[in-house]
Amino acid sequence: MSNFKRLCLLSVATGGILATSAAAQGQNYYSREKYEAVLDRRQPAYDPEPIRLGAFLVDSSLNGSATYTDNVQATENNKISDTIVRIGADIAARTNWNVHEIGVDVSAYRSEYIDIGDESANDLRARLRGRLDVNRNVSLGAAVFAQDIVEARTDLANAVGLDAPVEYTRMGGSLEANYQSDRFRWYNSVEVTEENFKDGQQAGTGIIIDQDYRDNTVTAGRSRLSYALSPNVAVYTQGTLRETSYDQDQLLDGALRSRDSSGYTAAVGVDFELKTLVRGDVNVGYLSENKDDPYFKDVDGVSVDGRVQWFPTRLTTVGFKAGRRVVDIGVFESPSALQTTYGARIDHELRRNIILSASADFAKYDYQEIDRSDDIADYSLTAAYKMNRRVHLETFVRHLNRDTSGNSVFGSPSFDVNLVGVGIKLFP
Repeated sequence: MSNFKRLCLLSVATGGILATSAAAQGQNYYSREKYEAVLDRRQPAYDPEPIRLGAFLVDSSLNGSATYTDNVQATENNKISDTIVRIGADIAARTNWNVHEIGVDVSAYRSEYIDIGDESANDLRARLRGRLDVNRNVSLGAAVFAQDIVEARTDLANAVGLDAPVEYTRMGGSLEANYQSDRFRWYNSVEVTEENFKDGQQAGTGIIIDQDYRDNTVTAGRSRLSYALSPNVAVYTQGTLRETSYDQDQLLDGALRSRDSSGYTAAVGVDFELKTLVRGDVNVGYLSENKDDPYFKDVDGVSVDGRVQWFPTRLTTVGFKAGRRVVDIGVFESPSALQTTYGARIDHELRRNIILSASADFAKYDYQEIDRSDDIADYSLTAAYKMNRRVHLETFVRHLNRDTSGNSVFGSPSFDVNLVGVGIKLFP
């Protein structure tokens, strides 16, 4: 019996239990609105109102920015600096019905490098979503999306000396089913995503760097069953299943190898909003990924996924996050890496229309097939100024660092990148 069949049977059984134990609707045991994060707080004098178009509410903005980077191609040596001009627009529309909802999100951007035109690229994204409220307890959702984007030079898979960033398309769809009755809440989702990568060329030689081995289809299912101990605390158990299928095998060590895999995560967690000015969602569990080809190693270990917010004052929000999971970062010799992440962020409302932010994020990648590990640090400072409802300004400073070590390291993939930028948002 496949993993997805087991998940479906478990979901049906759980649904039966919930149906027999559902109580009358009363207090919302899952409301987490005691505190308001700085970035979520609306300022009516400075924030634009959505435009009403018939049954739809539309949020839109025109965006422009200029960013200076001292290391365009994220290299350790022979750094090249440039200025990036980015122009684009975001449109998000949703219905204003009392029940059900239909929404669409579209964005289109162009990043133009002043001196190094080969780095210039488009970023196009679209998503259509809908929600059907079956009754007070049950809602169903669906979404489809498509993206035409490029990988950042700082991504791990781009450390191969390409003359331009890797372009790829990403598209797929998802289905959701949600149930809530009194203290119980049950969430289920299935998503299918397909990625298709374009080949690149090695800088200075014109040699084609094949990326077809990365083309893949991922089918992922998730189920979370929660029980509220009180209006402030809920515990839950969560399971995820993931099957990854690649379009073609790759030639490695004299034979064709399949990167296909299947895996799962089983976890227990708690989501809470306490009187001690803390809100969060944290779970810990076990992860496993099994490779179809015995040439590659299976991966298992502890999984972590957590986000916590602390509200020391009404004007300051402090956030913490941590995670541990298996990822495919696109490196030819290693289809899997254990990714461990953690970070912190502070947002402070200096004035109603001036927000100062600082963040520090760290990630470690332990490759499973080769002797290599990457440590990444990402620091940023941001200041946002809302001039009025129509014009918002932003400036930022960012530093990225990657330190690569191990006997399987080729070339010089370590780097430091510094960026300084200013941006403007115009709201019609």
